[in-house]
Amino acid sequence: MTTTLEPAVGSPWRTPGLAALFTASTTARLANEAARVAVVLLVLARTGSPALAGTVVGALALPALLTGPVLGAWLDRTRRRRAVFVVNQVLLLAVLVALLAVTGRAPSYVVVLLGLVAGVTTPVLTGGFTGLIAPLVPQPFLRRAYGAEATSYNLAGVVGPAAAGALAALASPEVAVGATAAVSFLALLAVLRVPMPATPVDPDRGSLSRSVLTGLRLLVTVPQLRAVTVATTVSFTGMGALPVVFPLLAVEVGQQAAAGGALFSAFALGALAGSTVLAARQPRTEPLRLTMLGIAGLALAFAAVALAPTFASALVLVALAGALEGPTLASTLAVRAEHSPAELQTQVVTTAASLKFGGFAAGSALTGLVVASHGVRAGLLALAAMQVLALVLGLLARGRRTPA
Repeated sequence: MTTTLEPAVGSPWRTPGLAALFTASTTARLANEAARVAVVLLVLARTGSPALAGTVVGALALPALLTGPVLGAWLDRTRRRRAVFVVNQVLLLAVLVALLAVTGRAPSYVVVLLGLVAGVTTPVLTGGFTGLIAPLVPQPFLRRAYGAEATSYNLAGVVGPAAAGALAALASPEVAVGATAAVSFLALLAVLRVPMPATPVDPDRGSLSRSVLTGLRLLVTVPQLRAVTVATTVSFTGMGALPVVFPLLAVEVGQQAAAGGALFSAFALGALAGSTVLAARQPRTEPLRLTMLGIAGLALAFAAVALAPTFASALVLVALAGALEGPTLASTLAVRAEHSPAELQTQVVTTAASLKFGGFAAGSALTGLVVASHGVRAGLLALAAMQVLALVLGLLARGRRTPA
């Protein structure tokens, strides 16, 4: 099946407030992406434990599994959206400073607990920002705007890990964590400039808990949402391996652990290229099919990364995997937007993203154990196998297709 692209007329960037939203979301995600690498390098440098490093990264993602549906439902209802965006940046900033003080000195559970605290509001980075797009952007430009949203993730993914890795290599992991905290503060300032349309309060809408249940039911009963949620959750469980395996793969092929930041950046550069294409051109292939094709490609790409004999070949193969991940993410956002009612847009995205974060947390923790016992290449092969499982389960969850 070929994918034909057709030019889109006009530009979503003429929409007032979209540039400010893009700036804030990218800066906030930059801090988050840098934190994943900087914290892993800090834990490895001070404790030498891959298992603890994987557990801490998992702790950063795990709370979103519980908080995502609630935060999403609240953001869809409240007139005070900005508060949770501000809290998210303050929490990350405070936890990074605390990690500098206690890692390697306090018991391991304290470090893990700090990761859990930072992860409470991370759904803001996904559904929170994404949920602001539909109220701002006219319908004809939405799919391109979601392509730009995927580009935001990937820009952050390029700069964040590379900067964290470079600072750790040239100075120290402590400097990398401190710089990440500074970026989180800049993101806080950017958030204050984002237009946040007030959500009209419907007196007949019911309680917050009822809204949460309605959103969860939607993910289960709508075939397209069910399929994309199952597939991307399992796929992202595999992706939880990346913060653990990239620094150790760099060591495996003769580099310093900090060179793992270059692998993150290669992945994000590839993803940036792929998502930029979708932001500039309108694909005719349906979003759900693009998502499934992207996951299939990721399985092959990461299997090849597991066999990479040199750092240079690993960089090329990781960039290829990223080129497949970019369109996969953009298409996933489009599926959710197309099949969710306007009053549940934010909640659907945050809930689905929370499931992904929960999978990511489990994947990070389990990969730390796999790598500790069987080596980094076994962790990469497990990552590839999870993509195969994601594809199979996603297709099964979709069920029988109905005529268009």
